[in-house]
Amino acid sequence: MHTKPNIAKAAILQASEQLYDVIIIGAGVVGMVAAIALVQRGYQVLLLDNKPLPNEATLQQRLGVRDARVYAMNRASIALLETLGAWQLVKRKADFDKMQVWGRDDFGELIFCDDNKQGRCQPLGSMVEPSVLDEALWQCAKLADGLDLAFAATLLGDGMAIDERSNGVIVRYRQHGTHKVAQAKLLLGADGRHSLVRQAMAVGLATLDYHQKAICCAIYTDKPHDNTARQVMLPTGTLAMLPMAHLPTDDKTNRWHSVVWSLPTALADTYLAEYQRDESLLKNRLALASGYELGMVAKLESLASFPLSAQAAKRYYKGRLALLGDAAHGVHPLAGQGLNLGLSDVAQFLALVDKYHHKSPLHPQLLHDYQRATKSHNELMMHSFSLIHFAYASGLADVAMLRYLRSECSHQIAKMPFVIRQFIKRANR
Repeated sequence: MHTKPNIAKAAILQASEQLYDVIIIGAGVVGMVAAIALVQRGYQVLLLDNKPLPNEATLQQRLGVRDARVYAMNRASIALLETLGAWQLVKRKADFDKMQVWGRDDFGELIFCDDNKQGRCQPLGSMVEPSVLDEALWQCAKLADGLDLAFAATLLGDGMAIDERSNGVIVRYRQHGTHKVAQAKLLLGADGRHSLVRQAMAVGLATLDYHQKAICCAIYTDKPHDNTARQVMLPTGTLAMLPMAHLPTDDKTNRWHSVVWSLPTALADTYLAEYQRDESLLKNRLALASGYELGMVAKLESLASFPLSAQAAKRYYKGRLALLGDAAHGVHPLAGQGLNLGLSDVAQFLALVDKYHHKSPLHPQLLHDYQRATKSHNELMMHSFSLIHFAYASGLADVAMLRYLRSECSHQIAKMPFVIRQFIKRANR
């Protein structure tokens, strides 16, 4: 790997025009990881985002509050962050070594556990709150020599923002009232589901609306999580209860969980409205929906919700432009793989950057190879999650024969450790 010592603070872009190796639009987790990894390989990178520049006070304030959601980081994602030095800066996390999945109306269950020779479950990954991961990546970015950060930046409108040329890409944007221009060999769009880079590429987008909304919150239950991620498949959708790290002021009984409950939109809105009148109603509904797997819900914090859909860009690259993470694909949250797929995109892209480094650094051909390495895998995962969702939460889900087939499949898979290991291996690509 081609590295530079991470000793200088990242520069805040001041000049009106600059030349770079790579411009990345979108400073979320995927964009930030890609930027840090590229500068550690010796490339000059500009990272653009319309959010305000993070400050220490805001970051520390966020750390003091429990998030509604967690990222279910698999081993491959953790390994990538370790190479950057970012994982070592994560201040709290909840490791998990089992995943328990069952259907409320089915017999049998699946236990995902990667046993070692002593019969003990090895860690499958860690649950990390977005605020915690953001803070760790920001601390890492501040030390990245060769990374320019342009926050509170907006791309120019009227089709003038992105201009691809034979030898590079021009990006025009406005920051603090000043018109600025930057040029690079490649442009990466990590700017989320409503990606402006994808729009500039003019590639098609396949979408699937689940007509559902996810209710997210942190809950404190009677029973501890025992390092187990739990997911119950209901006729109305999926209820996930994921281990959550405790705050410094909490007791250390491991009874905090992050909830993601997928429901038909109208039903979710009803439950959210009920919560405003009497929060005990939602607590009781969560305990009942889980079959009291963790006992009663004693506390509920950080309530949030968002609509559910899946989407896939028809192409991941065009010329010198490419898409990463949610800009390229978005999946149902039932398996917690959204961020892992995005970080897998980054890992595949970096492997190709290293491959091309000696013969033709950052040659546009690597974007073609990047699409070949990622697109089919991501689409397989997206369709698999959709199939699982519809098998449990569609109009056919209550057909007796389908319920029997679901149960029988789960029962048989549970008896085949090799198949379980293959699922785990696929999830850690």
